Amino acid sequence: MKEYCMRNIKTLITIVFLSVGIAYGENSFAQSREYLLKAGFLEKFTHFIEWPGTVSSETFRIAVIGENKFGNALEDIFSKVKIKDKTAEIVYISSVDELKDCMILFISGKMDNKLDDILNHTTGKPILTISENSGYGKKGTIINMLLVNDYIRYEINRNALSKSGLKMSSLLLDSATIIKTDE
Repeated sequence: MKEYCMRNIKTLITIVFLSVGIAYGENSFAQSREYLLKAGFLEKFTHFIEWPGTVSSETFRIAVIGENKFGNALEDIFSKVKIKDKTAEIVYISSVDELKDCMILFISGKMDNKLDDILNHTTGKPILTISENSGYGKKGTIINMLLVNDYIRYEINRNALSKSGLKMSSLLLDSATIIKTDE
């Protein structure tokens, strides 16, 4: 009897997962997991970064430029934590002109046509730039997150970090692939 019940439970679980996979599609199911992980990494990065001086605004502003692939993951994570004793504010922007008082900029998706403009605006400023495309770290973003074999890996561009005036914990640096900017 116990074996019969276990078989039925396994069958039910399999049907539920297949139904969810069919209803939402394999890509969106995997993508939401990927962006939930990336949102978690963003939150963890804040513990290992020191911004110069004091943050003058009452909120810690995190901007996302490009497509919002996070859904509500950023809001959900950052609503539960404070960053540097400040409440996090998540904003979605479409141009670098909207970066006022931004501490972190996440460059979402392929932004090849805007990347130079973004980096011209952020380089040399205490803005933690985080991207997610192969080659963007070498082009000048400070952290570049990549999905490798279903794991999130990240690169850190030491040159871009140095120019920003941000200080990064050796714990974060030791767990990253260190790269240099193409110059």
